[in-house]
Amino acid sequence: MPDIQAEELMGAYCDTTRRIAVVSAYPARLQPLLAELTTRCYDVLVFRHGQEALLSSLQIDLLVADRSIAGQDPLSGMAELKVPALYLVDPAGQGTASADAASSEAWPGEIGPLLARIEDMAGKSAPQAGPDEAVFKDVRMDLRRVTVQQDGRRIEFTKTEFDILRTLLMAGGGVLSRQDLMEKLWGEGFFGGSNSIDVHIKSLRKKLGDDPKNPRYIVTVRGVGYRTAD
Repeated sequence: MPDIQAEELMGAYCDTTRRIAVVSAYPARLQPLLAELTTRCYDVLVFRHGQEALLSSLQIDLLVADRSIAGQDPLSGMAELKVPALYLVDPAGQGTASADAASSEAWPGEIGPLLARIEDMAGKSAPQAGPDEAVFKDVRMDLRRVTVQQDGRRIEFTKTEFDILRTLLMAGGGVLSRQDLMEKLWGEGFFGGSNSIDVHIKSLRKKLGDDPKNPRYIVTVRGVGYRTAD
């Protein structure tokens, strides 16, 4: 079988993914949707009700709740999750209505518009950091593998660029002088010029697509040093 056909059957290789939790009393009814989400590089976790202990402890990007069956609300008694939620409702209006019609989609229904809605909502959620990660806006740093992704796209950084970005993120918005950065990166015995930090910051900004005049990631504090943007 040609490789392209194998890829279509298996789904695309996923370098990164977003996690979706699906809560439905009858998950078999959602099988076409679940299969399509999996092939589109989503990490899909399925629960029968929202009170399962594991669900409240997970880091997820979107919650999809099936309210399309009358009398069945899988989120009943569930603690509030601070993530976007999409409710699947009966197109005939016989299911359990969502509290917010703007966050509802009909099911059963056309899968194309539903997938587009899911992609839009999951993409707007803030990335969650794992134990070996640092996350800032759409930038995710894998501290163990020493890799960086921006909005799911891998960016190649030098080790020094990686260390500078990590140090700025760990400062939590605090300003670090050039001397601070040099000492944290290379120790107090480093005697290089402070302009070396500026050179690496310039390269960092270029790779991130960050405009120093209107920064999204790294702000220059004149006469002091650098910090992460608000």
